[in-house]
Amino acid sequence: MSVIFYLYLFIVLFYLVNEVYAVPILQTLIGILALIVIVLNIRRASRLYLWAGLSFFTLGLLFYFMYVPSDVPFFHLFGSMAGLLSLLFVLPYMSTIISVGKYDRALGHMISRPPELNSIRLYRRTSIMTYMLTLFLNVATVPVVVATVKNKLNQLGPVVIQRFFAHSILRAYALVLLWSPTEVLVASTVDLTGASYLTLLPTLFVISTLFISIDWFLHKRQLKDVHLQVPVVSIADPRSLNRKLLQLGMAITIFIVALLVFNALTPQTFLFSVTILIVPFTFLWAKAIHKGKRFAKLSFVYVKGNTTQLHGLFFLFLTAGFFVEVFPYTVWFDYMNAVFAFTFNEGSLFLFYLLVGLCIFSFALIGFHPLISIAIISPFLTDAIAAHPYGVSLLLIGVGLSTVMIGPFNVTPTILALQLQANPYSIIRKNLVFALCYLLFIVTTAYFFSLLLA
Repeated sequence: MSVIFYLYLFIVLFYLVNEVYAVPILQTLIGILALIVIVLNIRRASRLYLWAGLSFFTLGLLFYFMYVPSDVPFFHLFGSMAGLLSLLFVLPYMSTIISVGKYDRALGHMISRPPELNSIRLYRRTSIMTYMLTLFLNVATVPVVVATVKNKLNQLGPVVIQRFFAHSILRAYALVLLWSPTEVLVASTVDLTGASYLTLLPTLFVISTLFISIDWFLHKRQLKDVHLQVPVVSIADPRSLNRKLLQLGMAITIFIVALLVFNALTPQTFLFSVTILIVPFTFLWAKAIHKGKRFAKLSFVYVKGNTTQLHGLFFLFLTAGFFVEVFPYTVWFDYMNAVFAFTFNEGSLFLFYLLVGLCIFSFALIGFHPLISIAIISPFLTDAIAAHPYGVSLLLIGVGLSTVMIGPFNVTPTILALQLQANPYSIIRKNLVFALCYLLFIVTTAYFFSLLLA
């Protein structure tokens, strides 16, 4: 097994131990390992992540020598993104249980079950399949859904096929992550604002289902003249299919309840709670469906195989984390803080929320991952969080996840483009208007709840 895998593993382990015991030497070790990983991944990161990461790291070093006091330990400035990377490291356990339990096949069968498929019905079923699988597979959902559905669209032209998948997959993907407890942005926002995930969940879920319904309504009109001839496949054992779908529903419900209970009983962050629960939860799930041995074998393979996909993310987030830690010491931080403070104190709260939302959205269009954008602007939100934690939570989660549909640094549009052999920007453009309308709705909703709960 490669050295880089063990470096990732030790960063994760040191982060988890440090969250419990807060030992200064562990912060230093995380920083040393992070710097080694950054150097090693210069050759491993893709060009998109490489230039962004190098920009963050170069600016971070420049600002460090110009502005950071000499008594601030250099290696203590690298650990701010370790929690996010730890969650990404353990997410393959979710992918493993879906594969071992053959839940992806069950959802594939759901696509072709009676009644007879037309373009509208196929769109909705593709959307549902994406919605359900994303809770567990995350980005691995995309190739599974494309492989299941693409052969049913052969009668259509490439432009129509691209639009079909860009809408059905990316929109459903972004909307389910809005309330998913395993979504990094949700967990990190809950920790940032101090809002309760339990109180946020109903609102986030309603927004999610509302926009899925709106998307379906729009495509009922758009696809009414698109004719498909897709044969219906009879399901050999429909009761087995229904049982699999019921198991999926029960699993996510049990996971959310266990997560809330664990988080309430421990002083650690919500992000820590999600990360620490995934491995034992998936092992117990595998035992419950009598697949324990196969799960134990495959989970190791999945986690090891995921290392390749993590090179770019570790490089980007570790360099960005260093920049985020250094940035508050600079004069540029003071300038930005003045703009946000003036808007919050002298302007309307709606205008302040719109400014935050457009910053995150605009940063995504030029290549910033929403987690990095939120990390950069989070110091400017202190007063707003203190006054309106619920509203700010809705704002950051909703706007951050709207960028999943349009952000070139979001892995999902890139993977979809590869699956369709298309230009990523042609995929992203197809969701730009929808994402902007969604952003405005999120800003308005966050503003409404802030007034209501003031």
